[in-house]
Amino acid sequence: MEQYFHEAFEGLVRLGPGSETSTKKAISLVPLPKEEPIRILDIGCGTGIHTMLLAEAFPNADITAIDISEEHLEVLNEKLKIFQLEDRVHVKNQSMFELDYPEGTFDLIWSEGTIYIAGFQSGLKDWRSLLKDGGYLFCSEISWLHAMPSESSRAFWEQGYAEMNTIPNKIIQVEANQYAFEASFVLPQSDWLVEYYAPLADRLKQMKEKYPENEEALNVVAMLEQEINLFKQHPDDYSYVFYGMKK
Repeated sequence: MEQYFHEAFEGLVRLGPGSETSTKKAISLVPLPKEEPIRILDIGCGTGIHTMLLAEAFPNADITAIDISEEHLEVLNEKLKIFQLEDRVHVKNQSMFELDYPEGTFDLIWSEGTIYIAGFQSGLKDWRSLLKDGGYLFCSEISWLHAMPSESSRAFWEQGYAEMNTIPNKIIQVEANQYAFEASFVLPQSDWLVEYYAPLADRLKQMKEKYPENEEALNVVAMLEQEINLFKQHPDDYSYVFYGMKK
């Protein structure tokens, strides 16, 4: 089944909801001098969409970009060669569970659409020591947009991600983990429907045509189509939310 999940996402620009506009908006909220030499850790960089935007926004930053997919890192390395950024963007095949950096190394930790892998509160707790005093953590996290989501939305996400919570409760968790909450905003529906789900739906259509009698492949397609249809039916129940906080 794993091979069909890989095929569904292979070569897609985005592996989750988001957009260049939303990433740039989040970067604009980081209260660090854009021209000063700072150190940034990009956790779960993927193919480097947001890594490249961070490098553009912070032209004197030293950036460490980590991911566990060698395939994705190869794509990022090619981008770095093209834009001649290899001297200040350092790519590592490294798990977010094996961050062996000294305490107080980074001015900014960035985690776009990936902190759920560690678990929101675990990520906040475990990564805090890597920040300098006064450093910032910015992450996007799937969140309920209100306290009464539909039964179908709640059932889906209780199975998929038990740490789902409302924005006010996420902010309470931020402060409980000894950060000062700085800012948050909800990703627009177009970040899901246009940037992420439309290309994915096209790929799923191709897979159904390719594997008309392959039950395993069709089960993967059905699972992903269920997720797409759920969001289309209940777009006001949940979204990714960017959270910014200070150590």
